[in-house]
Amino acid sequence: MHFNSDTTICSLITPPGLSGIAMIRLSGPQAFEIIGKHLHTSISEKESHTISYSVFHDHEQPIDTVTIFKYVGPHSYTGQDTIEIGCHGGYIVPKRIIELLISSGAILAEPGEFTLRAFLNGKLDLTQAEAVNDIIHLQSPAALESASKQLIGSFSKELSALRDATERLFKYLILDFDFSQEDIELVPKDRLISELQSLSLTARSFIESYETAKTLRSGHQALLLGYPNAGKSSLFNAMLGYTRSIVSDVPGTTRDFVEGSMIIDGIHFTLIDTAGIHEHTSDAIEIEGIAYSLSLIKRATIILIVNDITCGVNHSQSLIDLAIREHPKAQRILVHNKCDIHDVDIAASDAIFISAKKTHGLHSIIDSLSHNAKQTDTHITFLLNERQAHLLQEYVHAIEQALQLARQGMSTDVLAIELRSALDTVGLILGTIYTEDLLNDVFANFCIGK
Repeated sequence: MHFNSDTTICSLITPPGLSGIAMIRLSGPQAFEIIGKHLHTSISEKESHTISYSVFHDHEQPIDTVTIFKYVGPHSYTGQDTIEIGCHGGYIVPKRIIELLISSGAILAEPGEFTLRAFLNGKLDLTQAEAVNDIIHLQSPAALESASKQLIGSFSKELSALRDATERLFKYLILDFDFSQEDIELVPKDRLISELQSLSLTARSFIESYETAKTLRSGHQALLLGYPNAGKSSLFNAMLGYTRSIVSDVPGTTRDFVEGSMIIDGIHFTLIDTAGIHEHTSDAIEIEGIAYSLSLIKRATIILIVNDITCGVNHSQSLIDLAIREHPKAQRILVHNKCDIHDVDIAASDAIFISAKKTHGLHSIIDSLSHNAKQTDTHITFLLNERQAHLLQEYVHAIEQALQLARQGMSTDVLAIELRSALDTVGLILGTIYTEDLLNDVFANFCIGK
């Protein structure tokens, strides 16, 4: 990652390929000088936040007719002088324009580098920068509300309030220690314990939203698990509404896993068709597929156990036991398939009875998945990610340590050390404290052009 803001960077900021238009961003101290080398009109005469029409040239050879968006720093996304060039899409023209910008002094931006500069120049804090990446990669429409709130600073405000409350208590502890020789107690023990408990409770409430945030961000992983020839692939295709997985009467047809996507009540579901679980095979590829099916159980949030009802209602009990053993927290839904060729009494059963081949009963599975979707709180004010959750756990640990020391009657200077540690973790979340390694980790997952 380039941490030297003295350079001028450029990149395509729209997806490459066939399109009506493409956008190229040029940002840095030499942005206006570099673009000026390729226009016959003067960009310096244009005001900030204006759009003009021009022809982009390579010396005297015209390359394309373009629109030029001018932003004078610090009033731009990056906080630096910025030009956004609108040109015709495709593979040739955008590539040629970028090559010419580089030949004139720009360098190619790395993934997330424009947003990194926005962060370094105080346009965004780190939680807002991470929200930018979330919005780009969202899979569930229901997550947009939370990501948008975080982008405009909702999480920053709540974290800042937590930091300010922690800092106030930290300063009181320092003062209390300074006046301890004069028998002046600035922070009574009962109040100290009460405030530490309040700080811990607030941070824990943030952490509790992590599982919901994961569901909103990435959706549910719904795994089809069953013995060979139970009808998993037929059910998979029927639920998606098109043929995605090969269907055959020959057991073991599915050797690998196949994925498909569904949106139910605003939540993204990844439906996964797996190799049938059984022990009696000598096929090396099928054995590998079965092993991978077992590993997928641990990653699933919902496990649909597909049972061949013609083999009996308890035929897949060992698969139910397997799912419980490997992933006890996942929801399990028992689906009896092939009910079109086998009579069964469904009155006293909690299972779902279907015919994947004739698409009967599929609405019951969709209703069950819909129930899961509706259980997700789509109005949380931020999408906590793994990095933030880990740091908040460190914050809680420091506060709990201080709480324990306070109950033991330890001096306030010892408690202040724990609060200093807690403050540092909040700083790492917001980005008021950072290292190059931290920023590399955060921005490495961004796409090029953002």
